[in-house]
Amino acid sequence: MNPSKNNRLTAQSGNAVQKLLVITAVAIVILLGLGFWLAKKQGTFDNNLSLRFATISGEHLSSGMKVVYQGFPIGQVKSIELTSSGHIEGTLELKEKYRNLATTGSSLELASAKLVGAELVLRKHPTNTDTLKNNDSIELKNFNLALDLEKKVLDKIDPAIARVMAVVAEISDPHKGLPATLGNINRTLVSTEKLLNSLHARAQDPRVDHMLTNLDLGSASMVRNAELTEKTMLTARQVLGSTQKVMESTQKVMESTQKTMESSNSLIQKTEQTLQDFRQGGVGRWIAPARPASAASSSKN
Repeated sequence: MNPSKNNRLTAQSGNAVQKLLVITAVAIVILLGLGFWLAKKQGTFDNNLSLRFATISGEHLSSGMKVVYQGFPIGQVKSIELTSSGHIEGTLELKEKYRNLATTGSSLELASAKLVGAELVLRKHPTNTDTLKNNDSIELKNFNLALDLEKKVLDKIDPAIARVMAVVAEISDPHKGLPATLGNINRTLVSTEKLLNSLHARAQDPRVDHMLTNLDLGSASMVRNAELTEKTMLTARQVLGSTQKVMESTQKVMESTQKTMESSNSLIQKTEQTLQDFRQGGVGRWIAPARPASAASSSKN
C-alpha cells in the first residue's frame, strides 16, 4: 500500500476523532448547563425553608401536594410517612422568598373546598413576626368535612331564624302587638254598647227636650266612637296582614332550610362517592389507600 495514502487515512481518522471529541464535549457542556438551569428553576440552589408537621390522620395528604397562602402557591409537601410508633409525620418546603410568612404560631389547614388534589393552606399568625427555622415544627389542624358543611348550613339558617323570632316577638308584644290591638277593639265595642244602652234609656225619658239634648250629645259621642272603631279596625287589618306575611316568610325559611339540608346531605354523599372512586383508581390506591375497618373504628374512638 502507498505510504502517502496511509498517511492521509491516518490524518482523516485523527480529524474525525477530534471532531467527535469536540461534539461530545459541547454536548456534555449543553447537558450540564441545561441540568443546572432546571435545578435552579426548581429552586435546588435556593435557601428554602424546610418544616416538619404531624397529624393523627394522613387522609387527603400526599407527597407533592401544594402549600398555598391566600391562593398563591408558596411550597409543597416533600414527604409523608407512617412511623413505627403509629404517628403520621411529614415535611414540607417553602420557597426562599416566602420564608417570612412562616412565623411562630402559624398553622396549616387542609383546604375545605377540595378532596382530590387538596391543598394545604398556611395561616400566618396575626401578630408574631419571628420566623420559623429549618426543621421547626408547624401545627397541622385536623379537618372534618361533615362538620364544616354543618357549620356553613347553620351560619346561613341562624340569621333567618333570628329574624323570624324577632317578628313573632314583636307581634306577641302585649303593649304594641296583636294582643294590644285586640284589647283596643274589645274596649271600643264595650264603650259602643254602653253608649247604645244609654241612648235607649234616654229615649224612654218623658222629658223630650232633655232627651233631644242628650241625643245630640250621644250622637256626637257615637260618631267619635265610630271613628275610633274604624281606626282600630284598620290597625287590626294591618297587624293581621303583617302576621300573614310573617307566616309566609316562616314557611319560605323552612322550605329553604329543608332544601339546604337536602343539598348538604347530597354533597356529603357525592363527596364520599368521589373519594371511594378515587381510591379505587390506580393512583388513588397509592395516594389515599382505604383504611382497614379496625383502624377506622380506633380513629373514631
